[in-house]
Amino acid sequence: MASSLRLLAVADYVVHKNVTAFRRQLSEAAALRITLLERFDGGEAISPSYVSMMTYKPLLGALAANNEAVAQTLASRMGGREAIEREYDRVFERAFGLCLKSILAKDASTAQGAMQAFEHACKQRGNVDFQGYAYALRCIVNNESHLLQEAFEEIIAGHRRQSVRRGLFHQTEDEMLCVWGVGVANLAQWNGLPAPAPSALLPGDLVQ
Repeated sequence: MASSLRLLAVADYVVHKNVTAFRRQLSEAAALRITLLERFDGGEAISPSYVSMMTYKPLLGALAANNEAVAQTLASRMGGREAIEREYDRVFERAFGLCLKSILAKDASTAQGAMQAFEHACKQRGNVDFQGYAYALRCIVNNESHLLQEAFEEIIAGHRRQSVRRGLFHQTEDEMLCVWGVGVANLAQWNGLPAPAPSALLPGDLVQ
């Protein structure tokens, strides 16, 4: 259901320019993941894959929805399940998730360590198209507004490369909209940095 909500969110924006529907449906998708985490912690038989640091993806959705309350709640419940994370996550997922979690928690010390791991992961084969996210999160952590636009240009360039054959976003709704980039742009603004210049994949009405 969460994946359907995400698809509908992007479709409502791309076809109808409906910002309200886009944000509502992404918020609902993130809220579903919160419910799964709570049910797992309560002892229900939920697949461990749903409570790994792959939760960074619905967290980026909550950020793209500009819903700080849902993002904070989801971030506070993700992580801390080391055995599950070792089984289901790569360093890339663990580091990306921990970066987002620590930035939302204003935990500068953890954020710095997570950033180093994420930057290293993004230099590895298969991850280089996501280096723009490492650059942007580093700008947020270090409050480097003068470098932020360049980071988002790299995000968009990497997104386009990942939208062709065999890319992560190929034949998905993300071909039409850089949802992750919208999320990180909103996170930057929550931390006092400027919005990136608008583009077709990163529309101004979603980040300003």
